[in-house]
Amino acid sequence: MMITQKEKKKAKFRVSFIFLFIFASFAVCFVLYMKEDFNITPEMLEEASEAFVYIDPVGERSTLINPVPSSERQEESYYEDAVFIGSKALSGLADYGYIKSENMIISDDITLANFNTVMLSDGSTEDGGVTAAETVIGKAPGKLYIMVGINDLERVGSASLFEELESFIDSVKENVPNVTVYLMTLLPVSAEMEGKIASNAEIDAYNSQLLRFANKIKVCYIDVNTGFKGNDGRLPASAAEVNGIRLKKEYYGELSEYILTHTAS
Repeated sequence: MMITQKEKKKAKFRVSFIFLFIFASFAVCFVLYMKEDFNITPEMLEEASEAFVYIDPVGERSTLINPVPSSERQEESYYEDAVFIGSKALSGLADYGYIKSENMIISDDITLANFNTVMLSDGSTEDGGVTAAETVIGKAPGKLYIMVGINDLERVGSASLFEELESFIDSVKENVPNVTVYLMTLLPVSAEMEGKIASNAEIDAYNSQLLRFANKIKVCYIDVNTGFKGNDGRLPASAAEVNGIRLKKEYYGELSEYILTHTAS
């Protein structure tokens, strides 16, 4: 079948029209973007951070969603290769039998500023201890949970807040490449202890920074704070021990359940 000159012109016109339509659409979008009343708000940035999804093209874990969403409950055997390091708020998990004490590295001396220099006693060295990284690497965990920062709240907003923690995590991952790292939020404090230990506003600000840091270095972020807040945004008095940092026995059971039902795939 012969294609006439007139039909060729029609075909060229259709193609030209399609390109013109695409260009016009792009121009309209660009104009809207450049309008003075189009502003990127802090709320938009916060939503983008909280909806963070990281696709790992080469790693075993194909996706990373922060905060870690609810998942199928793991059995207690999940804890066998899990190591917890940081705040004494975690200590009740071992005290009440949820996690073996040898899987807990808890010390008041650990802060964000000294993760790579603080020496922890393991009872086997003559010089008084080993570094936190050496302690974790020696245990070769499959999962590493980190809760720290209660002593660093006065530094919230500092650009260097998480530098030592990032170096610590890099060191662990270099030596234990298959480890899954979870950064845990600080728990809220009760009304009685608010101001004596820290304010919940300071803790919330810190936890927001921790989320952004977790997204930046592509590790898991588990939000245990929200799950323990009462209607007033504080830790209920019924859940808090006298010192305001540790939970009461039954609430460590709830903390364990939260951990077991919020795991990365």
